[in-house]
Order: sequence, then structure tokens, then C-alpha cells
Amino acid sequence: MEMNKKMGKYMAAYAAIIGGLYIIIGIAEFSAAFWNWFINPGGNLSLLGLPGDDLFGGLAALVIGAVFLGALPLWGAKYESIGFILVGALLSVTFGAVYLLIVFADGIGACLSYLSGEGWTWEWLMTGTLGTGILRPEIWLAFLSAPLGYIALKMVRRS
Repeated sequence: MEMNKKMGKYMAAYAAIIGGLYIIIGIAEFSAAFWNWFINPGGNLSLLGLPGDDLFGGLAALVIGAVFLGALPLWGAKYESIGFILVGALLSVTFGAVYLLIVFADGIGACLSYLSGEGWTWEWLMTGTLGTGILRPEIWLAFLSAPLGYIALKMVRRS
């Protein structure tokens, strides 16, 4: 793949969409956790259906969103900002993998509970340790950002 102005615009638009989604999720998670930790300790505020106790997860989502938004100069054919896409995709996939490992660990815990004689439920898949389990948006945004990172890596290797 060759980097041209049209491809740069596509990549900038894709990065802006993913970055915007990460910013929205990060603000919602961070705000809810800040409220539940410091303003109303022990509270149960949840914004957008996200867990209200993951302060650092919200902060990580904000950072990933800001990194993706750093790729916006690609729209104006400033190709040196492709590094923002590479770093953003790397962070996104890393945090998505961490949350997937948490869901996997919850599944192992559910299996062990079943083997010890407790009843089996699928609740662990949806709720999980950190709130929304497999429905956690960082997992799905990692899958959405991986193709963008792959294309950026392919372009960097060609040039």
C-alpha cells in the first residue's frame, strides 16, 4: 500500500472516529469513578452503562483517544503523524487484551465454582470482575483499531 493524500484522509477520519469513541468512553468511566470514589464514596453512579469504579481504565481510554486524535494531521498530508496511529493501535490492542484476559480469568473462576458444586450461570460473561465483562467497550474498540494499526504498519514498512 502506498501512502497518498486520499489514504491519509481515510486514515485520519478512521482515527478521529476511534479517538472520539475512546474519549467519550474515557470521560464517562473516569467521571463516574471519580464521583463514586471521591464525591459520593460507595456510590453506584454508572454512565453509559459502563462500570462506575474503574478510574484508571477511564484514564487509559482518555489517553488512547488523545493519541488517536494526534493523527488528525494526516488529513493535510502530514505523514509523519502516522506514528500516532501505530502507538494508539498498540495501546488499544494491549488494553483490549488485558480486559479479555480478565474475562478469561472470570470464566476459569466460574468453571472452578461449578466444579466445586456451585450452580453454573452465564452471569460472569456479562458482568465480570470489572463491570461489563465481554461487553466492555475497550475490547471491541481494540478489534476496531487493529486494522488501522495494521494498515499504518504496512505503510511505514513500505516507505
